[in-house]
Amino acid sequence: MSKKIHYERMNKVIQAIENNLDSKNNIDELSKIACYSKFHFHRLFRSFFGESIYAYRKRLLLERAVKHLRYSNESMTEIAYKCGYENQSSFNKAFKIHFSYTPSQVREQKLSINVYKSKLNFKKGIQMKPEIIMIDDIKVICAREKGSYSESTWKAWDKIMKFAYSNHLMGEAVRKIGLSHDDPNITDAEFIRYDACVDIENDIVFVEEDDFNKQTITGGCYAKFLHKGAYEGFKDTYSYIFNDWLPESHYKVRDKPCFEIYLNRDPRRTKPENLKTEVYIPIK
Repeated sequence: MSKKIHYERMNKVIQAIENNLDSKNNIDELSKIACYSKFHFHRLFRSFFGESIYAYRKRLLLERAVKHLRYSNESMTEIAYKCGYENQSSFNKAFKIHFSYTPSQVREQKLSINVYKSKLNFKKGIQMKPEIIMIDDIKVICAREKGSYSESTWKAWDKIMKFAYSNHLMGEAVRKIGLSHDDPNITDAEFIRYDACVDIENDIVFVEEDDFNKQTITGGCYAKFLHKGAYEGFKDTYSYIFNDWLPESHYKVRDKPCFEIYLNRDPRRTKPENLKTEVYIPIK
């Protein structure tokens, strides 16, 4: 079997898990998606992603729980149930083992952030007003890299840009979109997922050497912010959005990834202070 086919199969599996995180993984269905026998599928998954199917889903659910604890008013019981735990006690235990602190400590941290956020933002001088918009689904072709954002972003963009330009696909209307799946304050660097995407026609057939995949960015309601300046400043922008703007708004975050659209034609030839990026936060 070629590397291309194997990559495509495993990528379909990971998308099925990520798109249906609230549903328990049916191993029979996932192995059918991968076109491998159930007997070999577990070993192949662990080899490809570095952790078991169970551990992968459990980790994503617990990391998502942190967002609910910090940015929602849902009860501990509700959050525990959404993570697949029948009671809060089991949830607390699993959470403590994974993060080394308790859900209550995270919620207390949220309160502390709200108390001091005005002072922090005064020092940073950040004031951003979003545009609330509705968008359609966006079909994209993307290259995924794992690791710290400072390293994975450039690797992913180098890969997808070489492919797009060498195949004469980068027209003026093509958007460059970054999908940041994980919070580096929560997820270990080795597991952070970043997708460099372009919204070009995704009926393209990849060759064996192309480590790309096709996916759809879910449409719906988004808060669109404009980040001006170096990409290293994203940390402050996201901190303002989630710790200042969101608690003051009447919106809640949907369980979909945030994404960025990079507006500069060639960021490498643009001065950092002239960079402009739209930041999209899925809300309801």
